Amino acid sequence: MRSGLVFRSGHLAEASASDVEALAALGIRTVFDFRNQGDLAVEGPNRLPDGVELISLPMADSQNPSGMREDFSSFTAAQLEERFGNGKAFQWMKDASARSVGDPERTAQFGEFVRGLLAPGVVPLLFNCSAGKDRTGWAASLLLLAVGVPEDQVVDHYLETNQYVNPSRFGELMKPMVTVHEDYFAEQLRVLDDAWGTFDQYWANGLGLDGGHRQALRDLLLD
Repeated sequence: MRSGLVFRSGHLAEASASDVEALAALGIRTVFDFRNQGDLAVEGPNRLPDGVELISLPMADSQNPSGMREDFSSFTAAQLEERFGNGKAFQWMKDASARSVGDPERTAQFGEFVRGLLAPGVVPLLFNCSAGKDRTGWAASLLLLAVGVPEDQVVDHYLETNQYVNPSRFGELMKPMVTVHEDYFAEQLRVLDDAWGTFDQYWANGLGLDGGHRQALRDLLLD
């Protein structure tokens, strides 16, 4: 894989001046923001270097349009325990991971992202969601799978997110929601197989992409 072309991150609304300088030093030309209006209302817009093109591609969970924010803001501790305790948070994340691959609207958006990435003059680019692990996690994974990276290495990349999260800040109840787990990725592959049959069929019939897009992605990202 070529380095320095594609980056993923959490939201950049709280980026410091030095963070913005670091983005400029990376030569970032384009940022794809996967956050929806609910995310933006809470977090605010990304802070970016001058001249960077911002492309909004808002993704919302079809079964939980407001995400978890409403639960966090309105539920008591006892209500949160009832909703997310006893393994429910882990299952919630598995189900959400499944929908990121099985939901036709979300799938079409990921196809739009790939086409945007391949447009002339777009890279180096960065793509972000709120935490940089779920929507961006699958976006990164599908790029890696598309160019032929073995699944075990894709999983390793996906799990690197946990190196940058301190789950103790959120407590054991919410740990499954602020970290990633290999079972989330496994659930995405299961749904891909169930819904689309193969990655090639997901690429063509789900993402709406063809062999030309795939070869262009290989030419861009592989040495």
